[in-house]
Amino acid sequence: MVKRRGFQQYYIADDRPASNAAKDLFAYCVKKARGKDLFGKAHTHNQWANLLFGYEKNSEVRIDMMSLVKRDFSIYFTPEVRYLFNEDKIKRDFPYLMGIEEEEEDGEYNLDCLIRDTITAVNKEIIEQLDPNNLESFKGNDLTLVRQQGKSYIYQVNLIMNDGQEPNIHEGIPFILKVYDKEINCETVDFNYISGVLFFTTIRFVNDAPYCKVLLDSTFILNGLKQRLEKLKDNGIDEDLPFAKFFFEETEDLKEVPHKPVPQKYFERLDPSQKEAFHAAIDYDISLIWGPPGTGKSFTLASIIYALYQLGEDRTVICCLSNVAVDQLLCKLLDIIDKDGQKVEPGNIYRAGRSMDSRVIGTDYLFPNDERTRKLRNQIKVNLEKIRELKEHKLEKSEESIVLKAANKDLREDLKEHTDFLVRSSRLVFSTISNFILSTTLYESKFDNLIVDEASMLAMPSLMALGHNISKRLIMVGDFQQLSPISIVPDDLLQKSVFEMSEINIRNTDHSAMKQLLRQRRSNEKIVDLINNTFYQGKLIPSARPNEEIVNSEPFPGSVIALHRVSDGAVRHTRGGTRQNEVFAENIMNILDIYSKDENAEFTIGIITPYRGQVSLLRKLMSDRKYDEHFERRVKIGTVHTFQGSECDVIIFDMVDCFNLTSGKPNKIGKLYHGKEGERLINVALSRARHKLILVCDPAYIKNIPGRKLERSTLGLFYKLSKF
Repeated sequence: MVKRRGFQQYYIADDRPASNAAKDLFAYCVKKARGKDLFGKAHTHNQWANLLFGYEKNSEVRIDMMSLVKRDFSIYFTPEVRYLFNEDKIKRDFPYLMGIEEEEEDGEYNLDCLIRDTITAVNKEIIEQLDPNNLESFKGNDLTLVRQQGKSYIYQVNLIMNDGQEPNIHEGIPFILKVYDKEINCETVDFNYISGVLFFTTIRFVNDAPYCKVLLDSTFILNGLKQRLEKLKDNGIDEDLPFAKFFFEETEDLKEVPHKPVPQKYFERLDPSQKEAFHAAIDYDISLIWGPPGTGKSFTLASIIYALYQLGEDRTVICCLSNVAVDQLLCKLLDIIDKDGQKVEPGNIYRAGRSMDSRVIGTDYLFPNDERTRKLRNQIKVNLEKIRELKEHKLEKSEESIVLKAANKDLREDLKEHTDFLVRSSRLVFSTISNFILSTTLYESKFDNLIVDEASMLAMPSLMALGHNISKRLIMVGDFQQLSPISIVPDDLLQKSVFEMSEINIRNTDHSAMKQLLRQRRSNEKIVDLINNTFYQGKLIPSARPNEEIVNSEPFPGSVIALHRVSDGAVRHTRGGTRQNEVFAENIMNILDIYSKDENAEFTIGIITPYRGQVSLLRKLMSDRKYDEHFERRVKIGTVHTFQGSECDVIIFDMVDCFNLTSGKPNKIGKLYHGKEGERLINVALSRARHKLILVCDPAYIKNIPGRKLERSTLGLFYKLSKF
């Protein structure tokens, strides 16, 4: 066995796998394939199952075991139907499984070793993301210059998307434009999912072209992270910093942080579980706040931030995954400041990066009081108002609107660069995780405290980059029962969250640094009951007021949780590598038709599905319906991943999967539902609903889902839903 301090390396047990865990099975498969001289020989999936797991008498079990290995370690196999082990990648990543002896290390595995291994893991992820099979790309035609604006050029291009493709492109997303063998860095201004028209800016002039290619390459963040880690490797990390406890498995060994007494007014509005989390965060060097959906995580966090600010002793940096999440949390803090009537001097609180929120832009004390700053902020506000007016007249895709959006992008960048000096002096700094990593000013600044929201998606490389200069407190807030860190390479360093690093899971919640928020204020009691026992040990306390108007409205009047039964659906595998179900999608449009009849309603409707292809189909069908603008603004369509952190009054969950494919063959439930990640995906989808939850599915299918790929909890939850 090879042991990392704090991480279990993959290992070979003996002639049989030690357990059904994918890591053990993969190691067993490699050993068996080597022993039987099977490398370089192609076989079908069933043949591999029989060759490698022949000792298992049940053929279905053999196939399931091979499927588990193929699913979790897909990058180590070729993609063909008759596939091979990818010997080069296995030698690169698991030399000891291939009998290649590594140089023995002197002494114990330490922080220097961890940094080295983390850099290696990040580099593997970069390589895999750049693999043509993983890099998302789109052909484009009619590349046209819209206008030159200052030092930038605004272009438009028509993307040619494969059937079912749903590009992850929205305002601010960078990409690479490949035209005439040149690669040009660009940034999205606007993208119309229905027409496929993409507007973007770049600082380079490009001649109009009939053809081009758009590459969605997000490895610039990973490369920035790799550079930061390499710098840490050169400079080293102080083992006495709070961050090091995650490596040494010492997060339960709490150290008290001396501070002034905290006045009661800063926590008196919190409920008992929130108060417990509040005091733990203020009093100790490590705090892990478990915030299930709707339990007031953001309000608790804003209260902690405000208290740290009012104590007047420390500098604190607050990091979130997205700009929207940063602005939402900052606005929660602004609410507390407004209610308290506290005067804040300009420069003490700073929103680093580019805010998209009009309230943040309009709050004077978040910015220095100089002429240049005032001019930039005022122009951004004027442009936002013009964009809003154009949208009201259904001209949001007009050239004027695009030009205004492009102008605001440049203005936000100018504002960011002009005010960046505040990072060094502000007592509270708000930033996205990626901006922290990429900004030299932020990365090199010293802070007393680090707060991370959605920390269930924070893995070791980012924690190391964020925490290397934090001297007093690490406050990690999230929900380990929701989505975890995402990576292609199956390495614990990339896939374990800060909760898993502390060995916290649903079976082990007795951790001295962890406090769970308990009072659920978001959802109707029946929705809370649905997820409570399955995901939260039955500890959540429902306390939301039921909204009888929404519950009693059509469709399914009187039902908080309802099944929209569809027995004749069929799943289609698209050329874009995703799934669609046209019958399910049409049924969802019929539900929207009913909701659209109430012209006075204001409640929000979310349509959630695991598959990007179904999102694309639903958006197209909704566009074809030509609902009025007011209703369209109330409806949000997206994948489960895009909904994490969001909520809607009504959630329609489109399962997509059912018994048959469009070809008439039986359908196996999609990989997104498999294992622990599938369990978390279901939790996120169901827990977004406030007052009403509608599941579009075939109840016979969810009652008897074929195969053994789903967690027992997921199967149990589906069985329970089939009874509604």
